[in-house]
Amino acid sequence: MPLPLFAFTLLRNAIKYDYCYLESLKSLSHLVDKTFLALGNSEDDTESSLKEIPHLQIIPTIWDEKLRDGAIILSQQTNLALTAARNYAKKMSLNSAWAIYLQADEVLHQNDLELIKSDIENAENSGCDVVSFRYFHFWQNHNHIAINKKWYPQEIRAVRLFPRESSSPIIESWGDAQSFRNYSKNYFSEARIFHYGHVREISKYIEKKKDILQLYHEKNRLEKYRNREKKFDKRTEVLNYFGSHPFVMRERILRMSDIFELPSVDLVYIVGDENLYSSEFKKNILAGKTIWVSSVFKVPSQFLRSAVIATHSFLDRVMYPSKVPRRMRSKHALFWSKETCLTLKLSEKFIGLK
Repeated sequence: MPLPLFAFTLLRNAIKYDYCYLESLKSLSHLVDKTFLALGNSEDDTESSLKEIPHLQIIPTIWDEKLRDGAIILSQQTNLALTAARNYAKKMSLNSAWAIYLQADEVLHQNDLELIKSDIENAENSGCDVVSFRYFHFWQNHNHIAINKKWYPQEIRAVRLFPRESSSPIIESWGDAQSFRNYSKNYFSEARIFHYGHVREISKYIEKKKDILQLYHEKNRLEKYRNREKKFDKRTEVLNYFGSHPFVMRERILRMSDIFELPSVDLVYIVGDENLYSSEFKKNILAGKTIWVSSVFKVPSQFLRSAVIATHSFLDRVMYPSKVPRRMRSKHALFWSKETCLTLKLSEKFIGLK
């Protein structure tokens, strides 16, 4: 019998700041039985726009901005939604229930839903009480991901609602609601969180950044943090990304004049062992013909510049360098899967996946 699975999140002024909140909630709707949303006092029509989301329970809240600490406000609001999910599960006697957490700019890919379910089952059976997912942080548009040290490579986004031991503390959001505490064992999943917080209508993006700084910092320190943020922005290291996006994002991506899917190329040579990649992955490479070879020396000379080297030898790295590292730059980053690495190396050559 599958584990009971819910979702929880927070939201405020989603239209004003152009969050992809409807896409986020829709990406959850086929995975969970019910979503609990802490909806803050908004200045727009966010609440009325939520009517199309099924199985959504809204918890009306008022943000206490007198706290003058954005981190506390965000974790407080997250915990209101988490508590509502926990109370519902308790009322229904669902002691082994789990819940997925997404922020309003985070979206699940439809191809990962079964993986998420099975990994939560595996976490439950192996004594874990949280699950961490991989992160793709999109930067300035939908076709570049940020990878430098500032960006977290994986984060907890599924939690067990009740501790296994009655004496253990409950899991709760903390800090700026990026993560959770009071857990004992973490399960790492290859499921992906597509984070689109830095890709939105430019005027609303600027307004959101201004307001979030005011939420976090006193007026006399704002200029310092504005300058620090500008430096971070300039140093952002990005990679091309032309892998697939969650389908719920299609309309938004096209509306913003970004690329949802590249046109197919006629031919691509890939240097690597094709047996290391799933048939589904290989089928989705947008090429009329894909030829796999074991060595770069087996690629015809006229195709060397466009060839994709899945696994670089030392000589390959010298002769045919790639900007794609084996993982994100954070010291906490796990190595990317072979399929993620190849997706990024294909993207580097402007070859996409459907």
